[in-house]
Formats: sequence, C-alpha cells, structure tokens
Amino acid sequence: MKITPTSLTLNQLFSSANEQFVIPAYQRRYSWRERQLYELIEDIELLENSDVHLLGSIVCLTGHHTAGINRLELVDGQQRLTTICILLECLRERLIAGDEADQAQALGRLLTAKASGGKAMPKIALDSIDGDEYRQLVDNANGDDHSQYQNQHLVAAFAIIRQWIEDQDLTLLGGFLYKLQNQALIIRLDVNDAKDAFKLFETINNRGLKLSPTDIIKNFVLGNAARFDADQLEEARKSWALLIAHLDGTDTDAFFRYFLISATQRRITKSQVVPEFKTLFMNEVVEAEGLSDRHLYADEEEADDDEPDEGSDVEDVPIEREGSPQVTFKEFLRRVVTSAEAFGELVLIRTGRKRIDRHLRNLRMIKSAQTYGFLMHLRVGGVDDKTFIEVLKLTENFVLRRHVCRERANETESLFAKLCAANPERPLLEVKAAYREACPTDEKFRHEFANANFTSNIIDRARYCLEQIELRRHGSHAELQILGSDDVHVEHIIPRKIKTRRAKEEFGDWVNYLGDRVDLLHPRMVSRIGNLTLFAGALNIGASNNPFASKKKAYRESAIMITQDLAGMSAFKFKQVEARSSELADLAVSRWPIP
Repeated sequence: MKITPTSLTLNQLFSSANEQFVIPAYQRRYSWRERQLYELIEDIELLENSDVHLLGSIVCLTGHHTAGINRLELVDGQQRLTTICILLECLRERLIAGDEADQAQALGRLLTAKASGGKAMPKIALDSIDGDEYRQLVDNANGDDHSQYQNQHLVAAFAIIRQWIEDQDLTLLGGFLYKLQNQALIIRLDVNDAKDAFKLFETINNRGLKLSPTDIIKNFVLGNAARFDADQLEEARKSWALLIAHLDGTDTDAFFRYFLISATQRRITKSQVVPEFKTLFMNEVVEAEGLSDRHLYADEEEADDDEPDEGSDVEDVPIEREGSPQVTFKEFLRRVVTSAEAFGELVLIRTGRKRIDRHLRNLRMIKSAQTYGFLMHLRVGGVDDKTFIEVLKLTENFVLRRHVCRERANETESLFAKLCAANPERPLLEVKAAYREACPTDEKFRHEFANANFTSNIIDRARYCLEQIELRRHGSHAELQILGSDDVHVEHIIPRKIKTRRAKEEFGDWVNYLGDRVDLLHPRMVSRIGNLTLFAGALNIGASNNPFASKKKAYRESAIMITQDLAGMSAFKFKQVEARSSELADLAVSRWPIP
C-alpha cells in the first residue's frame, strides 16, 4: 500500500487550483449537528499566537495528475470538509456585504478549482444526494423557505453558521479567518489504489471514533469490489448510491439489521450486524472465494455477549448454507439494493398502494418494527398485493395482541425471522399457523387491554385502537378518514395533570370532583383505554366544580361516535373509567381476533 501523508493548512490544502475534492454519490448525507459546528468554531477561536489545531484527516483516492482538473475522490472526511466549505462560503458572503472585496475575491479563488484555460468549478463537488441542496443553499443567502429540503441538517448548518457570522464584528472575523486558513491543519492521505483507500479508511476509523455499521459495511463492500476489479468497483459505487437514495429518511443501520434477519432467518442484534454481513458476503459471493482472508469468515454462529435475550427461550438456529458461494457479486448487490428499496417503501409508507400504505401506517402506530425483515422478505420475493394486504391485516392483529399482553419482544422478532423462510408467493398458511401458535388467548388479551397503561411513548398505539373501534362503528364506509387529520388527537377525559394551579384553571377542579383516593387511583387509571377518546380542537373548560359536565357539550358536538357517547354519561370518575375500559376490551377481542 503506497500512502502519501501530508500535514497541510487549509490554504495549502486548497492551493492547487486544478484539484477538486469530490464527495461521491455513495456517501451518506451530511449529518453534523449544532454541537459539532460550535465545537469547530470554538476550537479555531481559542487558538493563541502560533498554536495550531488539528482538524483531522482526509483520505483521497487519487489518479495520475494531469494539466486539467484532477478529481480527488474523498473516501473519508466528507463531513469535515463539507463543514469547512460551508464556513468559508458564509465568510465570503459576509466579506462581500462588508465591502471587503479583495478578501472576498481571495477566498473565492480558494473555493474554486480551475485548470489553465478551463471553466471555474467548486473546490468541493458534492456528487452525493446532498449536491443540489448544497448548491441552492450556497446561492440563496437571503433565506428562502427551506422547509421542503430533504436534509434539514444541511439547512441548519448554513443557518447556524450564517447567524454566528452575522453576530460577529468584521474585524474579529478577519482574525478568525486567518486562523482558520493558516493555523488549522488537516492530514491529507493520498492513495492511488481503491482497495488500499478503503482499507486505510477502516484502519483509521477502527482506531478512533466509532463508525456506524452502515459506514463499515459500505467500506467493506467497496473495498472488496476494488479487490475484484475496476468494473466491479464501479458497479458497487453505483449500487451504493442507489441504496443511499432508497434509504433516505430511514435508519440505514436498522435496514442492514433487518436485511440480515431476512437473509439468515434468525434474530440479529445490533452488535452482530457488521460481522454477520461480512460472513454472509464471504460465504455467498462467488468472487469472494478467491480472497486470501475468506477463511476468517467461517460460517459459525457466535454467542452474543452484550445483548442478552431478556429471558427468551426461543432458539435461533442459523440456516444451512451450501458449501460453495451461490451468487455473483453483481447479483448480491442487486439483492441488497432491491431490499433497500422495499425497506424504504415500508418504513416511509410510500408503496403507492393506498390500502397497503394504510396498513403500514397502522403497524407503525402499533410500534411493529420487528416485522420489517419479514415484510421486506415478502416484497422482495414478489408477493402479490392482495396476499400482502391479508398478511398485513393478520400481522396487525397478532402484533397488537402480543404488545398489549407484554409478550417478549425478542421472541416476537425471532418468530418473524423464522417466517422469512416462508414462500413469498404463498405465505398465508404458514403465517396463520405461526401467529395462531404464539397469539395470546382472548381472556388474557381482554384483561390486559382493559388494564394497559397507554403512556405517552405508546400513545399512537392507543390512537390506532380508538380509530379502529370508531371506524367499525361506521360500518363499511371505508372512505371515512379520521386517520390522518392533524386536528384529531387522543384526549384524556380525566386530565393527566389535575393538581397544579394551572391544571385547575384549564381543566377544572378534578381533585374534588373525583373524591376520595384520588392520589392512589389517578396514576393508575389516567392512561387506561377507558379514559381515552378521540377529539378535534381544544376544550375551553375553566374552573368548575363539575369539570366533566363542562366537557360534555363539546363531546356532544363531536363527529366522532365514541366521543359523542361520553355526552350521554351523567358522571365520569374512576368507576366509569373501569367500566368503559372493560367495554372497549370486549370490542377489542372482536376487532382483533386470533388469526
């Protein structure tokens, strides 16, 4: 491996006019937060005299230098270098506004790549998914509406840095800019072989800040592609760019965990994602058979020491793989990208099929992340829409019952992992049998539903239950949609807070209204399903000795039937919460039957 390390100031790093740093399409979105931005600014501000600050290292994949523009692919350091460019661009804006034309022009030249006789180009080129938005944010300094931008981290970085610069005296900014250009150092590591560049990336980051599983897997795939040949590397770059686009807006680490669950048909913990992916790759990809380190990835199951199964007694058995690799590298990439596309559609609820998306929304409200590996398996495997909708309905019933009955999440995830062995074109018999065997009984579900506490972290689960019970009251009128309105919310009939002065002013004197044992019973009963309903708008009650009576008028005028019913009640105390919870539990057993 030939590496050329060089310690450079920013002036020196950007001094070669015909060099352009390229952030390739396979890199993830810009993700620095406010804390990281201010830490960088403060590190530069605090420099004294001839002190220097090490910004870190970048890894550049270089070719043979020519007289034209030399595009240096940034294998590592894109977040840091993008932030520096945002900072310099915003400083240039302020210099122009402050009539410092000479300094602004000098900074502009630093931010420009230009070959002799050629066209001027940005010093850092974002060929990544952020490219268009970065260029728009550079050009739109006056603050257009950025709410529709996909990457709000990028929007925030420009806004934060512009505001900080605006708040500074121009003279002080001159000193800051000098230190940034001349006293902030970057270690530039030039590598002219792709496989060496990706190897170096992993070596550097294994010694420092912990990388995400996605970053490690990306580097592993691209690095091995480079070991195969140049065509395979190009294919991998294109495939990874597609993967990043499909997963935009999702948790990419979660995708790889569910992809592996689908591929291995067993539960995979977060800590197992990277080694399991490498093992899968080395044992399935034909081209990997000739790699010298393939023997290090023997297909053996390792015990998970850091994430116990929380008492789960479900045995996870790895699938038997054949002795020789089964797919080409290109086929493996296609499988990963296709799975990423399916995962993005599932998580972001954008399959383009209204009925499917409605059920996916329901599953998200229930908190059914354990299902994603199995659902992805079906979508990638070519399940038809009608069958998929039927599976989704059954899955809603099954997962809701298990969650309400507080069944072990690890066991639920293991069950869905094993279902990834089902035939995607004919899964119903196997799904029904698996669900039926692991489904809580009606008696247990009824009892747990009536006594469950739907606290704030699972309030969407309560909303889903109330919505479904309400929709059943309307019969077969599927067009009725209370589901998506931002105005409809889950209403606590007896408020969550009743003792504070503000609570009494806003909600009435519930303490006196509820009577004895309020201190004991209120925490137990306030989050039960019987104390919850759906309501649109706000209630103006004010202080009242009978706060429920004050609510009844608004409930009577509601278009939601389960809320209208409350207006017919003469009182609403803890006794009524218990009775209504029991009634709703009976409806729940009917609405979400055992498969």
